Amino acid sequence: MDRKKELLIRAYLIMVFFIIVSCVIIYRVFLISVIEKDKWSAKGPNHLKWKTEVADRGNIYADDMSLLVATLPFFDIRMDTRIAKDEEFNAGLDSLATGLARVSKRSVYEWKNILIKARKKGNGYLRIASNVSPEMVDYYRLLPIFRKGRLGGGLILERKSRREKPYGQFAARTLGEDRENATKVGLEDYFDKFLKGPEQKRLMKEVKAGVWVPWDDLLNHEVKKGNDLYTTIDVQMQDIVHHALKSNLEKYEALKGTAIVMEVETGAIKAISNIGKTKSGVYTEIRNYAVGELAEPGSTFKLAAVLAMLEDGYADLDTKVNLGGGKKRFYDRTMYDSRMHGIQSSDLKEAFEISSNVGIATLAFQSYGDKVKRLQYAERLRSFGLGEKTGIEIRGEGIPYIKDPVENKKVWYGTTVPWMSHGYELQLTPLQMLNFYNAIANDGRLMRPYLVSEIRDGRDVVKRFNPRALKERIASPENISKAQELLKGVVIRGTAKNLRSPIVSMAGKTGTTVVGYADKTSPKRYNASFAGYFPADNPKYSIMVVVYEPKGSYYGSSVAAPIFKEIAEKYSAIDADTQRAIAQLEPEEGGFHLPGKETGHKLDFKTIFNYVHLDYKDKGSSNWVNVDPFETKMIIDRKKIKVSEVPDVRGMGARDAMYVLENLGMKVDIEGVGKVFKQSITPGTENSGKPIKIFLH
Repeated sequence: MDRKKELLIRAYLIMVFFIIVSCVIIYRVFLISVIEKDKWSAKGPNHLKWKTEVADRGNIYADDMSLLVATLPFFDIRMDTRIAKDEEFNAGLDSLATGLARVSKRSVYEWKNILIKARKKGNGYLRIASNVSPEMVDYYRLLPIFRKGRLGGGLILERKSRREKPYGQFAARTLGEDRENATKVGLEDYFDKFLKGPEQKRLMKEVKAGVWVPWDDLLNHEVKKGNDLYTTIDVQMQDIVHHALKSNLEKYEALKGTAIVMEVETGAIKAISNIGKTKSGVYTEIRNYAVGELAEPGSTFKLAAVLAMLEDGYADLDTKVNLGGGKKRFYDRTMYDSRMHGIQSSDLKEAFEISSNVGIATLAFQSYGDKVKRLQYAERLRSFGLGEKTGIEIRGEGIPYIKDPVENKKVWYGTTVPWMSHGYELQLTPLQMLNFYNAIANDGRLMRPYLVSEIRDGRDVVKRFNPRALKERIASPENISKAQELLKGVVIRGTAKNLRSPIVSMAGKTGTTVVGYADKTSPKRYNASFAGYFPADNPKYSIMVVVYEPKGSYYGSSVAAPIFKEIAEKYSAIDADTQRAIAQLEPEEGGFHLPGKETGHKLDFKTIFNYVHLDYKDKGSSNWVNVDPFETKMIIDRKKIKVSEVPDVRGMGARDAMYVLENLGMKVDIEGVGKVFKQSITPGTENSGKPIKIFLH
C-alpha cells in the first residue's frame, strides 16, 4: 500500500474515533444536565450556586452627624461538624466545649455531647449561638477547631442585620421604617433606591435542603452598603420638641398632636414630632400628622384672609369694623367669637389680636362677598401657595383644599367667605399652614420645606439638596411687614399674651377649631393650634403646633401655645446664634405671664388673683374649681364632685386632695410631694369607701 494512503487512513480512523467519543460526551452531558437533572440533583444536595446578596442599607444622620438610623450587623453561628479531620476534631473538642460553655448556659459536658452526637449524625448545620455581636464573633473565631475557618474547621457565620434608631421615637415616622412584609414609610421609603445599595452575587453552598451558607469565609468578604442620608434634623431641637409635645398631650389626654420646627431662611426642617394615643393609652409616633393630616385650620388661617384683603386694597390695619359684642348673623347662620366680649366698634388690628371671628369675617364678607370678588378671593389665597403641596420628601402629603367658586360652585354658599376667613370650609395640613407662616417670617419668600441636605457614598457627595424658593414673594414688602406687626401684637396684647417671655420674643397666632360641628348630637370636640416664629424680629425658626381633641381646656392659647413657648425658650437658652439675635433686640414692653391650668379651692384662687391684680372670670358655682388661662384672664369653672363617685384630684395640692377624699369617706395614702399627678383608683369609679393612694410631684 502506498505510504501516503496508509497515513491518510490512520488519520481518518483517529478523527472518526474522536468524533464518536465527542458525541458520547455531548450525549452524556445532555442526559445528566437536562433529562436526568432531578435525579442527580437529589443525589447531590451539597451543591454550589451563585445567589443574590442584599447590601446593607445606608445610615441616616442628623445635621451634626449624630446617627439617627443605622444598620447594625449581627451573626448566627453554626458549625458543619463534618468538615474537621478526625484528629483535629478529637484534639480540639475539650477546649472548644470549654470555650462555648464560657459564653452560654450550657456546661462543658453538655457541649461535648452535643458536638459528638452532631458529628456522628453528619450534621452540617449545628446551631452554636444566635444574634451574636461583631465583637463576640472574634471570640468564637479564635476557639479551637473554629480557628481553621469555614473550609478547615466548619465554622459558619451567617451575617444578618437590623435597622436601629439610637434616639428611639424621635422623629420615628418621618425617618420611616424598613421592615420585612411591611410597607416602607418616611425617608426610608422616599430615598429607598439610594439607601438600599447595590445587589451582589455570592457563591453559596447548600448544607441541607433549602439552607444555603456562604462557601467562603464571611469575614474575608466585603459587604456592600447603600448611600447615607444627611438630614436637616437638629437632635437638640428634636429632643425639646418631642418631650414638650408628649408631656402636654398626656396632660390634656389629647387624641394626637404634631409639632414642626422650620428654619426660616432655608425651609430646612429642624424637628418634627407626630405623637398619637394607642388603644392602650400609650403616646407614641403612629402616623405623620404633620405631612398627611388634612383638617380645617381654624383661626390660624385668619392671617391669610387678612393678607388677602391688604394685598387687594380692601382693608388696612386701622379699618373700622363692628364686632357686635362677639356675635353676628350671616344669612341663616350665626357666628360667635370665643366669648361675648361686649366690644362693638373696633378695627382690623384689634380684631386680629383678640382673634375675633366676627371682625375678620365681617371685613372679608365686605371685601369678597359678591359673586365677582369671590373668585378674586380664591385666587389671592392660592397666590400665597396655600393651594399646592409643599413638596416635602415624604410620600402621602395631603392635597390642600381651598374652595373655588367655579370648580366648587355647588358647595359655595353665601356664608362661605366669612367662614373661610377664620379657617373653615377648607383643609390644610399642619406643614402647609406652617410654610405660609414661615414665608411671613422670611419677608414674603416662600421656601420648599426639606429634610435631606446630602446623599453620600462614604465621603463622596452623590447628591446635594440646596434651599429652594417656591415663590420669591407672596405679597408686597409693605403688607408682609403689616402681617408681622399683627403677629407680634397677638403676643403683646392679644390671645397669646401668656407667651410673653424674658428669654426670647415671639410672634404668632392662636387657633381653636371645632371638629365635626355638623353633628349636633355628639359632644363638641376641638383642635388647638399655634403658628408663629421666634425671635419676633430677625426670626430664625418658625413653629406649628396642633393638638387634636384635648380634654378639659381646648383653646389654642392654653393648650398649643405653651408647647410653642417651651420649645422657643428651651432652644433659645442653648442656641448661641439665637442668643446673639436676642441680645440685639430691645426689651419688650411689660412682662406679663398667665399661670397654667390648676385645680383647687375657689376662695384660694380668688385671693391670689386679687392680690396680684390678675383678671379672672368666675363661672364656677361650687367651692372646688378648675382654673384655666384664656387670652388675658383666668377662667374659674366648676369642678364636679359627686358623693357616689371617686373624684379626679389630679392637679390638686396634697391638702386639698386629702380634704376632698376624706370627706367622701376614703382613707388616703400619700407618696411624694407637690401636686397630685396620679391616683390609684380611676376617677368616676363608684365610691365604695376603699382606701386610695395619691402620687405627688
